[in-house]
Amino acid sequence: MTAAVARDVPLAETGLQLDGLRCAGCVHRVEQALRALPGVASASVSYATHRAWVQHERKRTDTAALVACVEGLGYAATPYDPETVDRPASVHAREAWVRLLVASFLAANVMLVSLGLYLGTGSIDEATRRGLRWLAIALSIPSVTWCAAPFWRGAWGGLRRRELTLDVPVVLGFATSFAVSIVGTLAETTHVFADSASMIVFLILLGRTLEGGARARAASAVERFVRLAPETAQRRTARGLETVPAASLAVGDLVVVAPGQAIPTDGRVARGATEVDESLLSGESQPVVRSVGEAVTGGTRNVLAEIDVVVTARVEAGTFARIASLLEHAQAERPRVQRLVDRISGIFAPAVLVAAGATAVAWALAGAPALQVALIAASVLIVACPCALGLATPVAIVAAIGRAAGSGILFKSGAAVERCAGVGVALLDKTGTLTEGRFSIAEIVPGDGIDVATVLGAAAAAEGASTHPIAAAICGAAERAGLLVEEATPRHVVPGDGVVAGGAQPGARQLLVGSRGLLAEHGISVAPELEETAGKAADRGESLAFVAERGAGDDCVLGLIGLADLPRADAATAVRRLGDLGVEVALVSGDHRTAVAQAAARAGILEYAAEVSPEGKVDAVRARRHAGTKASRTILVAGDGVNDAAALAAADVGVAFTRGADVAIHAADVIVNAPRLGALADAVELARTALGRIRENLSLALLYNAVAVPLAALGFLHPLSAAVAMGLSSIAVTANSLRLLGWRSRALEPRSERP
Repeated sequence: MTAAVARDVPLAETGLQLDGLRCAGCVHRVEQALRALPGVASASVSYATHRAWVQHERKRTDTAALVACVEGLGYAATPYDPETVDRPASVHAREAWVRLLVASFLAANVMLVSLGLYLGTGSIDEATRRGLRWLAIALSIPSVTWCAAPFWRGAWGGLRRRELTLDVPVVLGFATSFAVSIVGTLAETTHVFADSASMIVFLILLGRTLEGGARARAASAVERFVRLAPETAQRRTARGLETVPAASLAVGDLVVVAPGQAIPTDGRVARGATEVDESLLSGESQPVVRSVGEAVTGGTRNVLAEIDVVVTARVEAGTFARIASLLEHAQAERPRVQRLVDRISGIFAPAVLVAAGATAVAWALAGAPALQVALIAASVLIVACPCALGLATPVAIVAAIGRAAGSGILFKSGAAVERCAGVGVALLDKTGTLTEGRFSIAEIVPGDGIDVATVLGAAAAAEGASTHPIAAAICGAAERAGLLVEEATPRHVVPGDGVVAGGAQPGARQLLVGSRGLLAEHGISVAPELEETAGKAADRGESLAFVAERGAGDDCVLGLIGLADLPRADAATAVRRLGDLGVEVALVSGDHRTAVAQAAARAGILEYAAEVSPEGKVDAVRARRHAGTKASRTILVAGDGVNDAAALAAADVGVAFTRGADVAIHAADVIVNAPRLGALADAVELARTALGRIRENLSLALLYNAVAVPLAALGFLHPLSAAVAMGLSSIAVTANSLRLLGWRSRALEPRSERP
C-alpha cells in the first residue's frame, strides 16, 4: 500500500543502489516498506540490477529516510550515481573471487588430509592421526569463517527479518560438522567431518560468485550508454573554433560537425546540408537529408558534408538522456521472477531444521550419550544440507550458458536462461535484427541494349570511394562481380538526390547515380517501361538509384538499381521455428511502413507495426504483457539500436546482436554473436531444455533428502556415510546438468522420411 501523497506537490525521484537482495521476496519486502513511507508515491525495485527508484515528496521523506528504511530491513543502500555504479560492483566481484579461490584451496587440502585419514585407518599411528585431524580443522577455520562470511551474514539477516533462507541450513550444516569435528578430535572418535564443512562452503560459494558477477556487469548499462555520445564538440565562436566538453554546451551555442562525426546534442542545422545516419535511434537504414532549419538529434552521425548546428537542448536534457532515463525505469519494471530454489527453500529449510532438532530431542530422551546425539543431529544436517539443491540450478545454468556460447549465443545471467524458457511472444526490430542492417542490391534493371555489368560498373565508377551506405553496396557488388572500375572524377554530391561524377566542361562524359529528380534536373528523361519497373520496386520498399550517362549530346539512362535491407538468409526458417515452439512473432520497427511490410512478408511474419518510436516499443511490450494469456506474457524483444534499448530492458528477455549499439548490447539479457536469426529459436529451445534439467535436478535433490533424512534420523547413517551420500547426490545432479553440453538444436537433427 502506498502512503497518501498530496496533490499538486512536485515529486522528486531518487535512485538507490541496493545490496543483500537474495530473491524476489526481498524485492517485494523492500518495495512494500518504501511505499509505506509518508509522501512516497511509487517505488519499484529491480532484482536484476539491485536498484530501486522512488518517487516521493522530498519535504516529507528525504533520501536519508529512504536509505534508513532499507537498512532497517537488513539490506545495504546508497544513493544511485551512474558515474560510480561500477565501482562498488567491481569491489564486490573481486572480493567474491578471492573468497572462492581461497575456499577452493582450503577445500582441496582438507579433502587430501581427510582422504589420508580414511585410507590410512589401522596403518597410521595415533600421534600422526591426531596431528592430521588438527591440521584439517586448522585448514577449515578460514573456510567456515572468512570464506563463509556471506552465508553467515545472509543467515543472520534472514533471522533478523524472521525468515529461514537457504543460508540457515547451509550455515548450520558446515558449522555443526565443524563443531563435531572439534569435539570428535578431543574425544578421539573414529572420524571427523572438517572436509564436509569446507567443501560445502566452496560449492555454494561457487554458485553465488557466478551469479554476482553477472549482476555486476548488468549494473553498468547506463554508464556505457552515456559513453555513446561524443565527449567533446567543436564550438564556433568569434575567435574561431574551440574544442569543449559536450556537457558544457548551452542552448544557442553553434557547433561544427564534420563528416563522420557524431552530433554532440540535439539542435537545428544553421549552415549547410548533409545526410545523417539516424539508424541507431529510428531504425531507418537509409541516411536522412538534413538542411538549414531542420532538427538533428544528439548521438546521430553526420555522413556527407560539414554542417553548423545550433544547440537546442543541453546534453543532460537531450534525446540520449531521455532514453537513458527510459532504460533505467524499464529495467525496474521487469517482472520479478523468483528462482526455483528460493521457492522450495521456504518449505525445505524450516523442515530440515525441525527434523534435526526433533532427532536430537528424541535421541536425548531415549538416553543416548551427548556426543552420539550431536553426531546423529550432524548426520541429519549434513545429509540434508542443500548442497545438491544448491547445485541443481547453477550447474545446469553454467552448462547451458557454455553450450549456448558454442552456438554464438551469450546469456548474461542464469535468470535470463530461466526467463527465456518461458517466452511466448517475440517482438523483432527490422534493421539489423530481422535484416542484415546494410543495403544490398535487390535487382539491376538495364535499359534497352545495355547489360547488367555496364550499369553496375558505371554506378561504381560514379560512387568512387564514398562512404555512403548506397555507395558501399554498389561498390561492394562491383568488386564481388570482378569488375575493373576506374573512378570518375571530379565528384559532386547532391544531398538527398545522388552524385554527379566526371568533367563539367561541355561535351565531357558525366555519370549520374541517384533519384529521378537528379536526372530531370540534368534534362534526362526516363523511359516509360523503366518508370513502371521503378514504381513496382518502390512498392516493394526498395531504394532506387537511376544510373545515367551524359556527354557529346548523347544523354541516356543506363538502367536502374534497386537496393534494400534484405532479411537475413535464415529469417523465414527462424520465424517458422519460433512458431513451432509456440512463440508468436511480430515485427515492430521505426522504419517506414512500406519497408516494414515488405520485410515482414519476406520473413513470413503476419503481424507488424511501422514508424514506432522508442517509447512506442516499450508501450508495445506492456500492452502484450497485459493483453496476453498467462502462457504468452513472457515477452522477448530482439533489437540492435539505441531506439531498442528501452524495449530490451522492459521485456522479460532482451536479445541484441553484437553489431548493434553498445547500449542495446548492455541492456539485453542475451547477446547473439552468430549472424543468423535462428539463434533466437536456439536460445528459447536450449533454455527450455535447461529448465527441464533444473526440474529434474530439484526432483533428484528432494527425493534424495526424502530418503536420506529419515535414515539419518533413525541412526542408520553415520556422519561419514551422510557426507558420502551428500557427495553422491551432488555428483548425480552435476552429471545430469552436464548432459546439456551435448545439446543439439532440433533444426540440426535429421528429419525422418515420411512414407
